[in-house]
Parts: sequence; structure tokens; C-alpha cells
Amino acid sequence: MSSAGSDKSDRCAVCQVPATLTCSACKSVKYCGKDHQREHWQEHKVECESSYRIENDAILGRHLLVTRDIQAGNVIFEEKPLVVGPKWFVSEREQEVPVMPCVGCYTPCRIGGFSCTKCQWPCCSPHCEDIENPNSHGIDCEILRLGPGPKTTSDIKAMTDYYRPDALLVLKCLLLQKQNPKKWKKLMKMQSHEEDREGSELQEDAEKRVVTYLMKNFLEPLKKREETSKEKLLEQYDAKILRRICGIIETNYMVISLSTGLDLSGVFFTACMMEHSCMPNSYFQFNECDGCSISVIAGRDIKEGEHIKIMYTNMLWATQMRLEHLQITKHFKCHCERCTDPTELGSYFSALKCAGDVNTKCDGGIQLPKDPLDKKTDWICNKCPMVVNGEQVGYLLTQMTEEVKTLMARRPTVKQVESLIEKLGTFLHPNHYHMFSLKHCLIQLYGNEMGYKSEQMSSSQLQKKLKMCEDLYDICQKLDPATIRLSIYVAIIFHEMHTVYMEQGRRMLDDDKIQALELFTNAKESLEKAEEVLEKELDGVAGNKLNDHILRAMKNVKFYMENMCS
Repeated sequence: MSSAGSDKSDRCAVCQVPATLTCSACKSVKYCGKDHQREHWQEHKVECESSYRIENDAILGRHLLVTRDIQAGNVIFEEKPLVVGPKWFVSEREQEVPVMPCVGCYTPCRIGGFSCTKCQWPCCSPHCEDIENPNSHGIDCEILRLGPGPKTTSDIKAMTDYYRPDALLVLKCLLLQKQNPKKWKKLMKMQSHEEDREGSELQEDAEKRVVTYLMKNFLEPLKKREETSKEKLLEQYDAKILRRICGIIETNYMVISLSTGLDLSGVFFTACMMEHSCMPNSYFQFNECDGCSISVIAGRDIKEGEHIKIMYTNMLWATQMRLEHLQITKHFKCHCERCTDPTELGSYFSALKCAGDVNTKCDGGIQLPKDPLDKKTDWICNKCPMVVNGEQVGYLLTQMTEEVKTLMARRPTVKQVESLIEKLGTFLHPNHYHMFSLKHCLIQLYGNEMGYKSEQMSSSQLQKKLKMCEDLYDICQKLDPATIRLSIYVAIIFHEMHTVYMEQGRRMLDDDKIQALELFTNAKESLEKAEEVLEKELDGVAGNKLNDHILRAMKNVKFYMENMCS
């Protein structure tokens, strides 16, 4: 990616030859050498200046505002993390698995296999370079070696209870006092929401799995060692500062998905100021080769004076789900255009069908929340006087959620998904988030399940799949018109559309070659659209895997088209 006004290719801005020297300030322009960099400076220095500034107000707090127009796809800013470490939240299932990130390089490794010779924490290999690197495992090792070790090395449960990678992120934050005092000062300026967290489940969880664990196993032994040696390693490491760090991490951390499939957590001083919106204008990517630095990229054209907005929650959650998640984890309520609109931008993503009352049947009415920001709000019909209590709606959706989760947790069949869609369709709008999830699953089963292979499907079944793809894409366009957050979902939709066009084209080869070529062209265009939207996801495992699948499909399409023309 590149900044505004710069060529997207890796060519010198002056002579256009392949170049590797990058402007160190904006990272967006390349040169073949220093001479051309100096020559281009007068032209480049204006756009090289920072494209954003930090603002502050009583409602939003600190946020970022762009200072000039920025084109879609261009980098707004890049930043190195204050700290990177193992993922912050570890599920119960993950806690029971005897695998953790290497204490040096974060490569997944088996507990009970190789370990650091000094602190005995699991590592990927006795030759891991990061184990010996003082910047990655130096002071950590000095603290971790103070621990008592697991109660026994013959019991996996005892091992997983002791080796807690989720607590290492807090320890790494704590050690910035010694390693990088400037970063420590920045970290201490970040929001922790300690008062909001007081007595919450998140606070109680952090107290148990991090604060008590670190104090008992490592920091109390550190205090004793300091008292004996009269040498102080850290100025602050009591329970109070640990609680503050936990709050800072919970409020500000970002998930860094590595190409290996492993997730890390990073804390960034500037990036954490980006404003949340369920209609974001930006997205971000991480560079593993540069210490997991972050690049914030314009997802659409952004006008001067706009806020830089990303999304902290899931775009395919309903409004109440998003609001609850944000309130618990970020301690604020979103008031964006989507959240305040009962129709969710005309998508009807949370809408119910109105059945009327016992006396009168409603014909095509849609029930929507009267106040979408209020969890207890009544749901009213847009055609009849029918009103449903918010608690009743909540109960109904809870039951449906369990049904959908149970089905999706196993490998559902076409018949099972179709059956649940028909059942829920009695109560839910066709665009409802449960219906979206089931239909997105179904378009992938069509064409892949035995009995529903593309060549086995009838013409009407193929057309049904194509219509379903078009409807799903329409919903995605309403929720995410610039395809900032739904790239993988949309790419899958385009890929599945291509499979329909290909099968329809193959069936037309003997009867109408012109129409067959048109269908193959449609298939090719669908794959090109899939490739385009997937560019945002190529730094992740899922995006790369899907992209490989699309590239193979493209070769197949071109093969058919070339053979027809030869």
C-alpha cells in the first residue's frame, strides 16, 4: 500500500526504475538512490508531512483527524508497538491444550518439550535465536527464572496451570520500565478504565489469571531478592500497577494474526486513539518483518477533517450484540449511523417478521426496535399496531442462537441448513443475521456436498444459489459499502457466483457457444472482484488460503475461454 499521491508500484518516483530505497518519513515513496530522493524532495515534502493530528473532546476523548484528503488504499500512518506478546484472552479450551507460544519467538511449541535453559519456560527449539536476544527474552527470563516451576512435570494439567502465556503480556509491559522508559511513560498515559472495570467479570478474571499469578510466582520472589541484594530491578510492580496495566491492555490491545495462524496481542500508543464506528473508513495490517508494526490504511476516500474510524467489534453482529460487547470491553456506547437506525442502513439485519396478533394477521409487516440503543425497547411493526416486548424478543433470539450455534458447530448438510432456514424464516426477516449466517454456509455447501455437486444440481437449483449469492452481496453492500471489514465474506460470495456461471456455461457449450462465453466471462469477472476485495486480507492465513483457491479457479476459467477461442 502507499500514501496519497504515490505510485503503488515499487518504482522510483523520479525515473520509474525498480527501486528499494523508501522515504523514511512517510514510507510511501521509493527511489533508486539518494540523488533522486533529494531531487524529488521539494515536490514530495508537502505530502510527506503527517496526514493526521490528535484531537480531544469531552465525548470522544482523544481521537485522530485527517488533515488532507486521502485516497482509498493509501497508508494514513504507520506505527511500531509499545509492546507485543502472547494473546491476551485465552479460552478455557486453549488453556487445557499443552501448546503455547515459544517464550522467545512465539512459534507454537509443546509444553514439556524444549525449554529455555535458564528460566525453563517452553521454547520452540534449543537453537531459538530470540531466546538469547536480550531485547526479546532478556529481562523476562531474569524474572521468570525466579518462579518455583510447575508442581510436577509428569502432569500436563500442572504444567498448563503454571506456564501461562496470557500473563506474559502484562509482564512485558511491566518490564518496559527497565527496557524502554520512554515507552513506559507512553503506556502509563493510556486509558485503563479502572473505575469502570471495578467489580466486573473482566476485572475479576484478570485478578485471578494475571495479578495473583504474577505476584505469587514471580514478583514476590523478586521483592525478596531485591531486599537481599539491595539492588532494584523495577521501580513499580505491586498489585495496583498490575491492575492498571490489565485495564490498559483490555481497553487498547489489538489482535495481531500472524501468517502462521498464531494470534498475538499488541499495544499501540497512537493507533489506540482511532475512533470506533460500525461504519469504519479505515482498516489496518501488521508487518511481521518489522516487529509487528501497524499500517493504518484508508478503506475508502477520506476527506480532510474526517475522523479516522475503525471497527472494534464484529460487523455481522446485530446492534444489541455490538453495543453489549463495546460496553463490556471498551466502556462506551456507539451512536453511529448504523446503531441508531432501526433498519441498520436498510439491511434489516436484526428485523423480525410480524405475525400480527390472535385476531388479525399482519401481511408483510416488519418488526423493528423502537429505540435500537435500548436493550429493553419494544419492537413495533411498520404496518400494524402489533408491539412485542423487548424481553420476549431477547428470549426468542436466545433460543434461535443456540439452534444456529449447535448446527454450525458440526458439519451441517444442505438439508439441515435448508430446514433451519425454513424454520427460522417464519419469525425472521430474510436478511436477519441468523439467516445471513445460514445462507452464507449454504452457498458453500451447494456445489460441494455429494448429491449437490455443481454438475448434479438442476438449473433451478443453480439459479437459486446465484440469487442467494446476489442477496447476500446486497446485504454486505448496505453494511459495508467499501468492503472494509467483510472482504472474506464477499470474496467467498463472488467465488460461489463464479461456480454457478461456470456450470451454466459448460451446459451451454454444445448449444450456444456465444452464451457460454458470456457466462464464462461472468465467472472471470466474479473472480476478479473476489481478488480485488481480498487484497485487504492477504496478510492473514484465511485470506491467503482463499486467494490461492481463487487463483486456481481463474486458471480454470481462462482455460475454458482460451479453448473456446482457439
